[in-house]
Amino acid sequence: MSRGRVLLLEDDPALRGLLLEVLGLEDFDVVQCEGYDEIRRAAADELGDIIVADFWGGAQRTLNDADRQQIRDLTALRPVILLTGRTWASETTAGELGAHALMRKPFDIDNLLTAIESILQPGS
Repeated sequence: MSRGRVLLLEDDPALRGLLLEVLGLEDFDVVQCEGYDEIRRAAADELGDIIVADFWGGAQRTLNDADRQQIRDLTALRPVILLTGRTWASETTAGELGAHALMRKPFDIDNLLTAIESILQPGS
């Protein structure tokens, strides 16, 4: 029995493969998305319970207003955990973006699983 459905956007093939494997072993259904438009449509169509996404922005050091708005648009649809290797993440918080969590790469997979579980099973 599935513990929930995760919409996943990760452009690094190795990390995407690891996340697919780990989330599958933890009994999550995973819907792999290829880009922002696809993950936004999937979230709007209620194809997932939570979004785990690697991005944002074309710039390493700053997150511009349009990128911030894309994140806020997603957080209005589903709870979001952002994964990023960008330096802008040191200048902002998940709360400022409306996200549940902001994890800088490299991140601890157990922390990611804990964050997912806290969203899908509040009070556990």
